[in-house]
Amino acid sequence: MRRALSRLPRSGVIALVIAVAVMWLLPVIMVVLASVKSSQDFASSGFLDLPKEIAWNNFEMFFGGINIGQKILNSFTISIGAVLISLFLAFPVAYAVSVGKHRLRPVVITLSVLIFLLPVESVAFPIYLLSKMTGQYGSIGFLIMPLGIIGSAFAIFLLANVMNHIPASLAEAAEIDGANKWQVMWKVVLPLMTPTVLTVALLLFVNNWNEYLLTLLLLPDTSSQTVPLAISMVNYGQFGGAPGELVAAASVLAALPSLLVFLFFQRTLVRGITAGTQ
Repeated sequence: MRRALSRLPRSGVIALVIAVAVMWLLPVIMVVLASVKSSQDFASSGFLDLPKEIAWNNFEMFFGGINIGQKILNSFTISIGAVLISLFLAFPVAYAVSVGKHRLRPVVITLSVLIFLLPVESVAFPIYLLSKMTGQYGSIGFLIMPLGIIGSAFAIFLLANVMNHIPASLAEAAEIDGANKWQVMWKVVLPLMTPTVLTVALLLFVNNWNEYLLTLLLLPDTSSQTVPLAISMVNYGQFGGAPGELVAAASVLAALPSLLVFLFFQRTLVRGITAGTQ
């Protein structure tokens, strides 16, 4: 792939990048335009036509009708809580198998990949039964635990591979100066890994934000439901659901928080992704 791109002229590469960008942005533009159209305007105009007037009431409906503000708060609580659990579990394990050079490193990395690639559908029913058995069915706190454990597998894989590039001499020098293993991990390795840790946190945050199946199974109460569930409540499908402009407005509201998080941490994300190649 890289060789094929290197053979193209610079103008061809730029055109290819622009074409891919348009393919990604076109659906987003269509949804944003549809979200601010009135019912009549949405029915009579094309997908890319500008709205004749801005219909802010499409958004107002969700804040009053299905309480989208509470759904966003629930999604933030679940996503951030699960991210914290994932990092708390993953960072010491990644340190042990990489900087600590533990002999079980191949086993740990393999298990991490297998757990993260395991379909959620295969563990959804056991998690549902466990919530019933422990009396935690409908609890946001219980949902955070399996999401955090599943996310820790991905975090271990990525953090461990980046930690491999940290010179062993840094840890050895800190230990010669009197630092123990925990001090080396928190005071030497963690500052070096901050961009990668934040990158993993962002990726896990978005994954948790978009989680649908487990939230559908474990959160039956509307007051504890998340943003993806709120959108599904709006769009009932082809047999008579909400108007298209209202579904578009719900989609924009659902994507906005995670988009803002990505924009705010854009530089950190790029640094974290490229850290393992330096």
